[in-house]
Amino acid sequence: MPDSAVLGHDAPAEQAAPDAAVFVALYTGHVLRAGLRLGLPDALGDEPASAAELADRMGLDPRALRRLLRALVALGFLDRTADGRYAHTPRSQLVRADDEFGRSLAAFATNPAVEQAWHGLAESVRTGRGPFAAHHGTDFYTYLSGDDGLSTAFRTAMRAGEEWIASSEIEALAQYASGTVVDVGGNRGALLRELLMCAPRARGILFDLASVVDDPDPELRSGALADRCELVAGDARESAPAGADLYVLRAVLHNWDDETAVRILTNCARAGRPGARVAVIEMVLPEEATPSPMAAVSDLDMFVLFGSGERTESEFVELFRRAGLDYAGSRPASGLTHLMECRIPS
Repeated sequence: MPDSAVLGHDAPAEQAAPDAAVFVALYTGHVLRAGLRLGLPDALGDEPASAAELADRMGLDPRALRRLLRALVALGFLDRTADGRYAHTPRSQLVRADDEFGRSLAAFATNPAVEQAWHGLAESVRTGRGPFAAHHGTDFYTYLSGDDGLSTAFRTAMRAGEEWIASSEIEALAQYASGTVVDVGGNRGALLRELLMCAPRARGILFDLASVVDDPDPELRSGALADRCELVAGDARESAPAGADLYVLRAVLHNWDDETAVRILTNCARAGRPGARVAVIEMVLPEEATPSPMAAVSDLDMFVLFGSGERTESEFVELFRRAGLDYAGSRPASGLTHLMECRIPS
């Protein structure tokens, strides 16, 4: 859905009053979160339903629900049929329970702890401290250990989301995948699985925290790839497996501030053999131009949750320099990401 549709610019009256777009934007998030919290995407089901049917099905006030449904249609989240019933759009389908990634991501985004952090954004812009840590008094990952609901939503979203690896990312990595490949912070190993299937002569090491690698992708533990893959528990902030030919970090560095990111890269540089590659796959912000809405919001999301953010290419290059890596250049790896290649000095 284009931004103009979300902001209601299609209405002639609103074209004459551009401030209406700002008004709508201020309240859009509240409307969407209300629909998600009530479970509207699942209650609607596969067939269109009237407001009265949905109210009866969900135990809601019919008049209030009708107002919410009208707003969701106006924002392009739901559709309305010719006979006045409500139906799904591709956007609302994404957050139904049978779409594991979308639903878990929605559950995570509407979790009270995450919303509280976002409410602290203005103050954090004043102080520079990440909102989540500022509000909750501890970093995001430490907080997860004490909040089962948030932990489940986050880990489910990450588990489902790692399957959304673009084939172009694998193809870009495959040309470097010879010898031993370490997937640093590789979660359950979906990327490593695809890479080993694409590069049959390579061996892999899945490297992540013990709580993560204890439950790897089945193909890496006991499937066809098990004899070519080693599961290694550890913390990339402290060390990395030694002697590999390629270290891959996909969507890892944007979770960490500059000092921690340099430490992770330095550990890879010290662990790898001379001449080995370090491949970083991340979203890369433009140096001067305005980023896409997706990139801009992702940048803020990283700041809110982790006190970090997305980076420009020049910012990545500075991290690589500080870690003692030789930067060899970057290229698009997918519609959202770039692959940046570094070499460990000989």
